[in-house]
Amino acid sequence: MLDSQSIHLKALDSADLHHLQAVLNVICREAGKPLRAPDMQEIAALLIRLYRHGVTDEEKLLSVGRLASAQTAPSPVTAGAAGRKRNGRPLKPA
Repeated sequence: MLDSQSIHLKALDSADLHHLQAVLNVICREAGKPLRAPDMQEIAALLIRLYRHGVTDEEKLLSVGRLASAQTAPSPVTAGAAGRKRNGRPLKPA
């Protein structure tokens, strides 16, 4: 059963989906990730939710998508530290 809020959500047509696809393509390209990456799929779902609630401005969607992408990306410190450990311990210098 639909609640009162979901009844008012905007239905998406092919033009809307094309618009959202263009926004997501920019975010994927900037993040260097494929569309099928799990975090990009989550961002796609977020963009759809926003769009259905009336956020249709491309710059606003890009801003939110970029922010979401930045929050899901591993930080350089974390990524570098993960590569220098074995079994949870730092590697010994050679």
